Amino acid sequence: MDKTHCVIFRPLLDAVASHWPGAQPFRFEIGPGWIGLVRDCHDALVAEFPQYELRAVKQKVAELAFQAWPRSRGPREAWGSDAPNWTEAEYRQLCRIEDRFAVRSQSICERCGGPGILRETRQPIWDMTLCDPCEAAVPMNFIERVRQLQDYMRAFNA
Repeated sequence: MDKTHCVIFRPLLDAVASHWPGAQPFRFEIGPGWIGLVRDCHDALVAEFPQYELRAVKQKVAELAFQAWPRSRGPREAWGSDAPNWTEAEYRQLCRIEDRFAVRSQSICERCGGPGILRETRQPIWDMTLCDPCEAAVPMNFIERVRQLQDYMRAFNA
């Protein structure tokens, strides 16, 4: 993935990244094939929780891990007993939305967005959801795959 593709995808994710409370820019840790899925998950969360707080967007065990809270907890010093400022029912609803998109990601190629399946060929540490052409294109060597992802993320998050 080159810088041109990253520029095209960036506007799709700006709305998602705006829910990140951190001082540093938010880093998406997914392949480009899941960008539409991330945006759809964001839209579903905003419909229920307009002020949700983004915690992470990553690939975890070959599926999308979109992690959020129903709303900001505010500054750490204001947490008091460390109790969240949302109900258990709100948190369960948020988790149902996140889970729905995690399940969808199990059949979408993380690299191209086409139909994909779980590939356990990179055992023991790197399962991925890929289509046949992307399975052939993605390096089997873990070190090379990490290098490829780092290059992509550096270009995407620049």
